[in-house]
Amino acid sequence: MFALRFAPLFLFAASFVSGAAVEQRAPAGIVADADKPIWVTEKRSSTADVEAVLNTLKSSADSILPQIDALVSGGTASDATVTPLINELTTALDTASASLGGLSPVSSRKRQSDDDIANLVAGILTDVTNTLDGLLGEAASIPALGGLLVGIDTSLNQVLVGLETLLAGVLRLVANLLVDVANLLRSLALGLTLASLGL
Repeated sequence: MFALRFAPLFLFAASFVSGAAVEQRAPAGIVADADKPIWVTEKRSSTADVEAVLNTLKSSADSILPQIDALVSGGTASDATVTPLINELTTALDTASASLGGLSPVSSRKRQSDDDIANLVAGILTDVTNTLDGLLGEAASIPALGGLLVGIDTSLNQVLVGLETLLAGVLRLVANLLVDVANLLRSLALGLTLASLGL
């Protein structure tokens, strides 16, 4: 009788010792299949995850910026031709920002990884800045340019804020690489971007 009374307690304890799975409840708002318990595991982000987001952004920028440069060099830059491309660039930046926001801060990193990411970000910023600077000479034929630049500044800043959240201190490395580009950023009035970089 003694053994029967304590059998459930023994079986419960044995499940911990043997490593058997113990059912967990699904988080609020998630409908669980009654036959399959939901296991919630938090994936830790790495510098590779951050780099993947930035490489996707670079790929998007590399397809958009040459089109803007071609409009400027061909003398066909106008609100009608430039606005859709600037909007595409803003969307690419916003997508990168949202992707970075879905990652968790990286706790384990190497200096080389930070340097690689800083170089990647500095390259993207330099390319964007050079292309936008080319548009300034066509400002008379692009009345919407001021508003478009404000949108780019806001979206760029969100990417930088997200990056600093994930890799604290990396923006200092980026800023050191952009000393020569700082004047262009000022001429474009990208104040939020300059402030995030401390330039």
